[in-house]
Amino acid sequence: MPSALEFDHATVLRSGRTALSDISLTFSSGSLTVVLGPNGAGKSTLLRAATGELKPARGRVLALGQELASLNWRDSARLRRRIGVMPQLPDHAPAALLSVREVVEISRAAHCGCSPVLPSADRDICNRWIERFGLNAHAERPYFALSGGEQRKTHLARIFAQEPDLILLDEPAGHLDMPSQDDLLNLLADVWRETKSTIVLVTHDLSQMPPETTHILLLSRGEVLAHGAPADTITDESLSRLFGEPLTVIRHEGRTLSVASRRANSRGGAA
Repeated sequence: MPSALEFDHATVLRSGRTALSDISLTFSSGSLTVVLGPNGAGKSTLLRAATGELKPARGRVLALGQELASLNWRDSARLRRRIGVMPQLPDHAPAALLSVREVVEISRAAHCGCSPVLPSADRDICNRWIERFGLNAHAERPYFALSGGEQRKTHLARIFAQEPDLILLDEPAGHLDMPSQDDLLNLLADVWRETKSTIVLVTHDLSQMPPETTHILLLSRGEVLAHGAPADTITDESLSRLFGEPLTVIRHEGRTLSVASRRANSRGGAA
């Protein structure tokens, strides 16, 4: 299976410090990969390197078959049209006065330019994704008036309306209550299955692993601890190493349900 994203002995620095250290990874086309690790593990750095925003000090990063550091500005702009990005904390200021529909329609600018009137074909694409993410009733409402879950769905509708080949999501379900989190992750898994998109999702919380996740990458201090199928990667030993305390993985009917500490003060999360 061809790769959508590849790190080839890549070392990435931030503020003069090593954020990713000599990592070699391949993310297969059509996969749904969760990058799991504690704060400071290098997860957001990995996403920024995947877009070319951060260039490796050593090694290479290739997205959709193209080495990012070697691209001129024109080719880089073309490639960015094929990559959808949702930052960890989206900058709400530019979207605050826009309606939900207008936020989603921003995604088509790369395809049809900055015309004040969106072509009907592009408008239809946006309407389809507004409906798919259950936002029809909110389409004309101001973005800032939405709940946190609805804002996240708006950004996901924007990304899928862009029709990218590679999707990078940074904590898309972060700071949501459990019902909203489950609703968002189940919907994301359904859309991934329908579109066959390649998704890389980073999180520090195992409970934010969407159903049907194909691969797990465990990242700690800029280094890869494990990378593979969830059943092979999520183990007591690997998670204990990742988070620095003894943890137990609990599974039921083939799914990871929670991670509970063996200590008296247990903690856990559904997945």
